[in-house]
Amino acid sequence: MFEPEIQFVETGWASVNKHDETLCGDSFKLFENDGRKVFVLSDGLGSGVKANILSTLTTTILGTMLSRGVPIDACIDTVATTLPVCRMRKLAYSTFTVLQLEHSQAYLVQYYNPAAIVLRNGKSYKYQNNVRFIGEKKIHESHIQMGKGDILVLMSDGVTNAGVGKLASEGWKREEIIAFLERLDTGKMSASHIAAQIVSCCLSLSENSLDDDTTVLVIKLRDRSVVNMLVGPPENKEDDNRVLKLFFAKEGIRVVCGGSTAHAVSKFTQKPLVVIEDSRSDEIPGMARMEDVDYVTEGVITLKKVWELCSGYLADPLTLLGFCGKKDAASILATLLIETATDINIYFGMAANAAHEGTEIDFQAKLSLIKQLEECLQKMNKAVKISFC
Repeated sequence: MFEPEIQFVETGWASVNKHDETLCGDSFKLFENDGRKVFVLSDGLGSGVKANILSTLTTTILGTMLSRGVPIDACIDTVATTLPVCRMRKLAYSTFTVLQLEHSQAYLVQYYNPAAIVLRNGKSYKYQNNVRFIGEKKIHESHIQMGKGDILVLMSDGVTNAGVGKLASEGWKREEIIAFLERLDTGKMSASHIAAQIVSCCLSLSENSLDDDTTVLVIKLRDRSVVNMLVGPPENKEDDNRVLKLFFAKEGIRVVCGGSTAHAVSKFTQKPLVVIEDSRSDEIPGMARMEDVDYVTEGVITLKKVWELCSGYLADPLTLLGFCGKKDAASILATLLIETATDINIYFGMAANAAHEGTEIDFQAKLSLIKQLEECLQKMNKAVKISFC
């Protein structure tokens, strides 16, 4: 059953434009209102500016109306009136997939996009599909009872057309996409990682030159996962024990950033710091291990790289595939925050290091960096709380 207090609706996407196009003809967006989540993925006819405008209008109209409780028939009538069928090509100006999620109930409406894929326990789940007409539009409707771990994959036809005339003469067939997904360890992957894997495969089939805009939207129902980060020692030395008691009282994954902070934790826990061999890279200082702490890293240099990786991921989710397997501290922390965390508690120590004043790693630089990281994580829909101490 869907349990709001522990269940988390994770959303991930990946999108690549048709070759030589600066604008994507696909559009997707999440709309939320009074506990109802509405996801809309639309594919505009053709490509470029016109397709982008058409898909954006379709996404906005459907998402806004549905999130406000307007019946689907009225929503589609409005889209049909606003965006009529192309007279010359006899094709809809914009196709779409709508997913409305409320508590444990998913309502899926599909109009000429590739059929959505549902994964349950890592395997394809065949959901009921009813066909009906709204005006002249033939739509497919499904009502699905969702559970923890279920994954929904929505896509534009750039996915199923990937590789035509290149490495897949008939495109990437639905059964082949399902087989690809079933081979992945999707239970341990984030929604973003799954989406990136699909689009990366589309690029491979198309020899890195897509003949259509290609977009994948993945929704995954999962448990919440808390990551607690301790960054820098408290402003007042006498607060060390109080802050560390709070830090260790929290459930979840524990991360300690900064050398002086790590030594304070070691003194508090009376557990030794042990350097992890071969964890250092040309850019990033090495890591250490300590009992009762999951990750111990250097401070500002590592966190700056974490922010750069997270920012790059926001701009292009495919970059996740480039660093998620690396063993340096920044790649490990960025992967943890993107892939694993749903809630992030940051204990930010206000103590200034006199040796760092006026340098690129002074207190103000560290404070600015942590605020930038917070903003970045919030854009990923992570729940972030900073406690200054």
